[in-house]
Amino acid sequence: MARHILTIRELGEDASWLLVQQALGMPDPKLQTDFMTERVALLIFAQPSLPERLCVSAAVRQMSGSVIYEGSLGLWHSEMDEFQDQLIPIFGSFIDCMYTYGLAVGEMDRSRADELRFPVINAGSPDAHPAHALADIACMLRNSRYLKTVTCACVGCINGSLLSLMEATAWFPFALRVALPQSVDPAPVKAAMARLGTNITLWETPEEAVAGANYVMAGCRGNLTREELELWRLTPELMARAESNARVMLSASPVRAVHVDKEILTGKASLLQQQAEHRLRVHKRMLHWVFLDSE
Repeated sequence: MARHILTIRELGEDASWLLVQQALGMPDPKLQTDFMTERVALLIFAQPSLPERLCVSAAVRQMSGSVIYEGSLGLWHSEMDEFQDQLIPIFGSFIDCMYTYGLAVGEMDRSRADELRFPVINAGSPDAHPAHALADIACMLRNSRYLKTVTCACVGCINGSLLSLMEATAWFPFALRVALPQSVDPAPVKAAMARLGTNITLWETPEEAVAGANYVMAGCRGNLTREELELWRLTPELMARAESNARVMLSASPVRAVHVDKEILTGKASLLQQQAEHRLRVHKRMLHWVFLDSE
């Protein structure tokens, strides 16, 4: 049976820790290997995302694999809806694994996934982004070593990265402080908090969430009103409320995240480059993990 990576919860504690530790242990994130030789990865992207496409493609190609990309244009959406029973088995004749992006994993039929002959990896969806969460945890471990003393504040709207980071608190012992704008429905966050019972707290303002944090995460800004765009932003004044050596991360690409002042984004507090590096590391380790049974 093929291995899939759709959510942090389904991945489980042991595999989550293994992927993070292996990602940290890689001597060079751009290391060239032959692990994916003669393997083909299909990228099904329901929404365009250059950062995600670039990261996944680089991981596969640096491991000597081949990539087929199908973007948001074209008829594949209708074909998948109408002829899924016929198409999925055919895909198995041509590809070795499939990445999805922009497709809600909560709506996927898990019983159908068990029938697949090839692994499916969620490269990002509205309700889950396991690669981002694991890579960001790897960044925190690289800079702090011990997660039990770490507090991470996430400021902005809800996206898959935030929901996966919340799920990860079940396996990784860091505190997570979440601040959501008034225009955002907090129900998904509150439901996750009740289900997980971990060290997650919900705050009304960025100032409250950031106070004393070791890491400040700029969340997505998709649902912010014009008025909120001016208030929900990472500025030197806001960062002054965090720990003196607090680091800044993004849970979305810079154009989709809440505004981060350039002096912060390009300064020593920024972990943007480290995030990109560790996402590449995690995607490579994910490929090893999904194919482990056949090696």
